[in-house]
Amino acid sequence: MGPDYDHAWFWDRKFARGEDIGEWLNSGEPLRDAVLTDLDGRVKRENPKVLHLGPGISKLGEKLCHSFGDRGWEGSGIVNVDFSIEAVRLGQEAENTKADSKAIMPWLHADLRSWNDLSTLAPFGPFDVIMDKSTCDAIATSEHKTFTPPSSSYTEDTKGICPTVLESIPKDEEATLSPVELLGLHLVPLTKKDSTWIALSYSSFRFDSPILQGYWAVVEKSPIQAPSGLAEGVAHAPKIYHWLYILRRK
Repeated sequence: MGPDYDHAWFWDRKFARGEDIGEWLNSGEPLRDAVLTDLDGRVKRENPKVLHLGPGISKLGEKLCHSFGDRGWEGSGIVNVDFSIEAVRLGQEAENTKADSKAIMPWLHADLRSWNDLSTLAPFGPFDVIMDKSTCDAIATSEHKTFTPPSSSYTEDTKGICPTVLESIPKDEEATLSPVELLGLHLVPLTKKDSTWIALSYSSFRFDSPILQGYWAVVEKSPIQAPSGLAEGVAHAPKIYHWLYILRRK
């Protein structure tokens, strides 16, 4: 059995113990650079909006916030959402120590697989960019979800189901979605046409899904050499790559 990446208690326990797992995969500099490049290329706006998925205790969001400040953008445009209560607590504590109110980022507790949770983010959107450092990988370890046809139109059966999910699945038969498909559909109502989902993943086929491709087009997929963890000079050490995905909302 692998680690329980898809369970909040797994991360709560690690964060509470202060275990050094903040920089999942790597520091995420290529991801931050891609987010800034995307935002810089858009029509200039006073405060762009970024949804940071599963930040945990990574410093990536704070680094992005510093770059926002350099551009005169407010930190409130970066919304951090995590299903770990401990991650959100630690994140909020750090924001409370900031002297500059314009650099304060919101931290929200939500399970990305729950539309009841994610729908509460709507007032903060629509988001220009989704920033995802391997959160899609962690979610991918959870179980698939099966949806059954409602007994009649707009009944209690459809409550708590994302509208994009309802329009994507057959009306008269069961449909099963992978966790990443569910995440991608949940992000649709929180974004707009041409919004960008920028993800760093260890998988070379993370977004190979016809359901996702109905709403998100993979416009770029770049290999990034992963830290090996081996001492310099180790002979024949194989190169390992992570992947930077840029998906555009249709």
